Amino acid sequence: MSVISLYVSAGRPGYVEHALTVTGVDAIVLDLEDSVKDADKDAARDVAAELLRFHDGLPPRLLVRVNAPGGDHLDADLAALVPLGLHRLRLPQVRDPGELEQVLDRVETLAEGTGNAPPQVELMIETVAALRDLEKIVAGRREITALTFGGEDYLRDSRAAGAEDDLWAAKRALVEKAATVGLPAYDTVYPNLHDRDAVWQDAHRAANLGFAGKSIIHPAQSPVTRDAFAAARR
Repeated sequence: MSVISLYVSAGRPGYVEHALTVTGVDAIVLDLEDSVKDADKDAARDVAAELLRFHDGLPPRLLVRVNAPGGDHLDADLAALVPLGLHRLRLPQVRDPGELEQVLDRVETLAEGTGNAPPQVELMIETVAALRDLEKIVAGRREITALTFGGEDYLRDSRAAGAEDDLWAAKRALVEKAATVGLPAYDTVYPNLHDRDAVWQDAHRAANLGFAGKSIIHPAQSPVTRDAFAAARR
C-alpha cells in the first residue's frame, strides 16, 4: 500500500483545520519549516502545540515537520512538542550521524518522565552528504521509521537546480539505499498543482522506481497520485 502524505503549513491555521477533514491521504504533515517565515515560527509552533493539547497528542496520521538542525528553531520545536506527546516527526536537513544523534538524544531527554514514548522519526534526505552516508546515519537507529526525499533542497545542495536527470538519479540511489537499510522511502512533492497529467506521470515514475509513497502539497493531488501508484503496482 502506498503512503500519501499531505503537507499543510502550521502558519495557516485555517488550512490546518481543513486538512484534518481531508480524506484520501494517509498522513498529514504539519509544517513548521519551509512554509513558515522566520517571523512566524513562534506562532506556527503554538498552533502545533495547541493541536497536541486538544487531541491529547496528535492523531496517529498527523505528524510535524520540525525545523532543521543547526538553526535557531529546532530546539524550541522539540521542547514545545515532545513533552506533549508528539507521535511522529519529520526531521529535515540532517547531514551526518553525529547531528542525528544529538537530535535523538534531545528528543529522548524531553520525553523522559512524561509517560510518553519519544516520537518516531521520518528522516528527510535533502543533501548530497546525507544520501552518500545514509547507511551510516541510520545504522542501528530504531527511531527512524521512514526516509523521505527533499528534491528541491537536494538539487540546491548539489548545485544542479532544475536538472531532472540529476533529480531522478538521486531518487534511484535513495530507493536502493532505503532497501539496503530496510526502510520505506517516500518521494518528494510535485509542485505543479494544475497539470493533472504531469502529476500522474511524476507519481507513476516514482512508484515504478520503488518509492513506497509520496508527499503532496494540495488535496487535489491525492486521488491522481494514488491512481498512479496503483497503476504502477498492477
